Amino acid sequence: MANAIIIFIHVMGAAVAVGAGAFGLLFLLPQARLREKDGAPDETSLTYLLMDRLAPTMFTAILVLVFSGIYYMMENYTDQVNLRDGYYNILGVKLLFVVAAFFFSAYQTFMLKPDISNIDLQPERRQRVPEVLKKMETTGKAALAAVSLAVFVGIYLARY
Repeated sequence: MANAIIIFIHVMGAAVAVGAGAFGLLFLLPQARLREKDGAPDETSLTYLLMDRLAPTMFTAILVLVFSGIYYMMENYTDQVNLRDGYYNILGVKLLFVVAAFFFSAYQTFMLKPDISNIDLQPERRQRVPEVLKKMETTGKAALAAVSLAVFVGIYLARY
C-alpha cells in the first residue's frame, strides 16, 4: 500500500510539472503575447503574472518528483537486485534529465523571478522586465523539455 501511495505522488508530480509547463508555456504564453503585442510587458501584464506563478509551480512539482523518487528507491532497495542488465544505465540517463530540469527550474525560480519582483519598491528594475521574461520563458521551456524526457524515460523504466 505504501508503494502505491509513493507512486501516486510521483505520478501526480510528473503530471503537474509537465501539464503546468506545457499548458503555461505552449498554450497560454503565446495567447498572452497576442493580447499584449502593442506594448512591452510590465508587472501588470498577463505574461508577467503567468511566469510569476509558473516558475514556483514547476519547481515544486519537480521537487515532489525528486523526493518521491528517492523515497521509493530507498523503500525498495532490496528489490533492486533482480533488475535486468542495463536498468541502471537508463536510470542514469533519467537522472541526468532530472538534474537538468531541477537546475533550470531552480534558476528560473530563485534567480530570474526575484530579479523582476518588487518593482513597486525598486522602479529601476522595470526596464529589465521584458529581457528577464524572455529568459524565464527559455529556461521554462528547457525545464519542461528535461522533465518531459525524464518522464518518458521513467515510463520506459517502469516497463523494463
